[in-house]
Amino acid sequence: MTKPVVLLVEDDPIARFVFKKLIKRLNFTFFEAINGEDALNVIDANREITHVFLDLNMPVMDGYGFLHYLNSGGKHRDLNIFVTSVTDENEFVNTTKQRNIDISNVRGYNKKPFDMAQLANSLVGTERHNQ
Repeated sequence: MTKPVVLLVEDDPIARFVFKKLIKRLNFTFFEAINGEDALNVIDANREITHVFLDLNMPVMDGYGFLHYLNSGGKHRDLNIFVTSVTDENEFVNTTKQRNIDISNVRGYNKKPFDMAQLANSLVGTERHNQ
């Protein structure tokens, strides 16, 4: 059984702290990035990453820019992306349609504030599918 290797892309230090507590409890390997640009560098340096928890509203490169860049090249289609945002899910879907951003590898949407059970289910549920 292969455990997920997780990248959290989040600029808010409190949200990162809460998320890290969950990841440590689940005993998964964990990386973090503070914006989309940083995340792309982390992914390129750590090809073992399987799951990305992505905030949408960040400086430098936001989550939309990250998705656009990541999916336009096609080489990271195997990543399981879970959006974590205060933005409403319908607004997210509409914005990605307007900007022509491929979200086919977005596996879930986690509304902030974090629901720890929902986040854990996102990880554990996909862990079963990766076997």
